[in-house]
Amino acid sequence: MSFAKKVDKNQASVVKALRDNGADVYLLHMVGKGIPDLLVAYEGHTILIEVKDGVDKHFTPDQLKFIAGWKGGDLFRVNNEQEAIDLLKSYKLE
Repeated sequence: MSFAKKVDKNQASVVKALRDNGADVYLLHMVGKGIPDLLVAYEGHTILIEVKDGVDKHFTPDQLKFIAGWKGGDLFRVNNEQEAIDLLKSYKLE
């Protein structure tokens, strides 16, 4: 059985902000199983991003399980466009 994957209402604007600031963005929200919403390539870095629509939104049990077991590269949560832009800017400092 297949279920529609919920997309936070700000995901499109976060994706646009990332792309407008030079990142390549690939949508993963349809994968489910706790996988973060976005795969981002920027300045030679690969970043996973979970988009939430506000600081009061909680991770799902699947997301918490994925985060706890993640052994790969950087994984972040962003709540809005500015946090996404600030995240990219932090990579420019490296």
